Amino acid sequence: MSAKRWLCIFVVSAIVVAALFSGFNALVDPFGGFGDKVLHWWSYDMTQNPRTAKIGWLDEHHADYDSYIIGSSKTSSIPTELLNAYYDADFYNILMYGGDMYDSEMTVKYILAHYGAKNIVINISLSELTAFNAEDDPIKGNLHAKVDGSNLPAFYCKYLFAHPQYAVDKLKAYAQDSYLVNANKVFVPETGAYDKSLRDVEPIGSLADYLEKYPEFEVRNPADETLPAVEECLASIARMQQMCAEAGVSVTFLISPMYDGEMDIYCNDDLFAFFEQLADITDYWDFSGYHSVSSEPRYFYDTMHYRNSVGGMMLARMFQNPDVYVPDDFGVYVTRETVAAHNAAYCGGTAAALENNNDVALPVLMYHNVTETCESVFDITPELFRAQMTALRDGGYHAVTFAQVLAYVEQGTPLPENPIVISFDDGYEGNLTLAAPILEELGMCAEINVIGVSIGKDSYKDTGVSMVPHFSLEEALPWVERGVIEIGSHSYDMHQVAERDGADCREGVYMLDGEREDDYIAAFRADTQTSVEEIERTLGTAVTVYAYPYGFYTDLTEVLLSEMGISVTLTVDEGINTVVEGLPQSLRAMKRCNISSEITPEEIVNYLKGMS
Repeated sequence: MSAKRWLCIFVVSAIVVAALFSGFNALVDPFGGFGDKVLHWWSYDMTQNPRTAKIGWLDEHHADYDSYIIGSSKTSSIPTELLNAYYDADFYNILMYGGDMYDSEMTVKYILAHYGAKNIVINISLSELTAFNAEDDPIKGNLHAKVDGSNLPAFYCKYLFAHPQYAVDKLKAYAQDSYLVNANKVFVPETGAYDKSLRDVEPIGSLADYLEKYPEFEVRNPADETLPAVEECLASIARMQQMCAEAGVSVTFLISPMYDGEMDIYCNDDLFAFFEQLADITDYWDFSGYHSVSSEPRYFYDTMHYRNSVGGMMLARMFQNPDVYVPDDFGVYVTRETVAAHNAAYCGGTAAALENNNDVALPVLMYHNVTETCESVFDITPELFRAQMTALRDGGYHAVTFAQVLAYVEQGTPLPENPIVISFDDGYEGNLTLAAPILEELGMCAEINVIGVSIGKDSYKDTGVSMVPHFSLEEALPWVERGVIEIGSHSYDMHQVAERDGADCREGVYMLDGEREDDYIAAFRADTQTSVEEIERTLGTAVTVYAYPYGFYTDLTEVLLSEMGISVTLTVDEGINTVVEGLPQSLRAMKRCNISSEITPEEIVNYLKGMS
């Protein structure tokens, strides 16, 4: 064979290989640069490089949005649903890993030129004052060429001929994907924000427990002597302000809150000069500095990122919403006239962790049945129940509802001294006929979590197999209306009993052996929805509490219940809870104190005082 023919074969082969190589990358599209036309897995693409993938998403979906919030990763914690409500808009969150002011400026310029906008919010992290136009990874940390104006064919070629392992990794992750957020998909494509569904249901305990779990919060950083990118950042902010003014777009500048340990880096003369010059360009909201939020580790996912609930506080302060808890010292609106006073007070706030003055110890007692004929250790006679309640009252404890606890956490509404929740599981008739009158007489209240399939029944699932009678919702209604009883869910039909349902029945809310995840999710949602709708339809009150059957729960059930609007979940784990103002996570997977007929009234009070 001639050399010429060998050369032709080689060239053709190389072209075929290159075509297959680039075609594979384009079809799998691990960075979303080509519109992810096959897998449509934008969450993965954004996880790899949010700068490129979000432009790919918005090029297709920008008609769904009219406003944008832009910044580094801290920006994610300002929830788009709250931005939409406060601004009466449809926001998209363009957060970027390590995004600096250059990234924000180029993105604003692209949005105004190609999408248009009603509102733009620029979220500034003080770390952006240390670098400008810094690209840490040419594949995962670069802006889209459409945004920064670089060579577009070269940009696409870079991803067409990227290492095929990127595409292979996406296919592997796709095959193994599950419902919960994981390292391969950390974004919600429809909002552009981080998926914090799992972190937002993690149980939160006392400050001491949290610091033991996350000891990095006790590390303080040394101060940085300079902030070298201040002038470039100020110039960039001025250009963004001018661009938005010329386009008739409302623009808001925010400075993110930070944990004290990170704040230590920035509190210097360069920062104060930045604040002064920024006030000459625009008014702005400053949530940085030392204050009640910065000094409370539980308000942070980690030492660099504040929780979504803190983002809610920021917006509540900006829009003066009195229905949301916001610490008095959190958030300052800075103008030319006020910046000098702001600088003078900036580093004078609380620089040490709070001494638990934003949390409350909350015992939740767990009862089952009050009955004259005790058949198990968990049955309590009316006489013993009265004695226990009287001992609690005389011991200085005040029974509260979960509605009151929610108001404390969400709105900062004070709780009485030594609050306690009395809870009953299952919904036995004696809870109303015997326990409720005692509670009302003593000025107390209780939460009863009912099994939906057993409501108003005295036989198990209408099988003719007798069981302890359960009250009906109609019977509960007068007690609910008088504030003596609050009704929550104990599932509709996931409190199954092997002796009656068969050995292969569901074990609490756990998945059955061999059950597909999507089938389980559908079953759990349907069961919960049936329970909640029946209670709300009859009583006219929202169901916010779910007591897990047998106390069994998983990360998945916690996320699903949160998505369905359940604010409080109860386990049977022993202990006393710590609930924190402004921190809904403190109401997840709450512990309870299991009360039996073997515990004397005095022992209950002594136990609680010893645990508090």
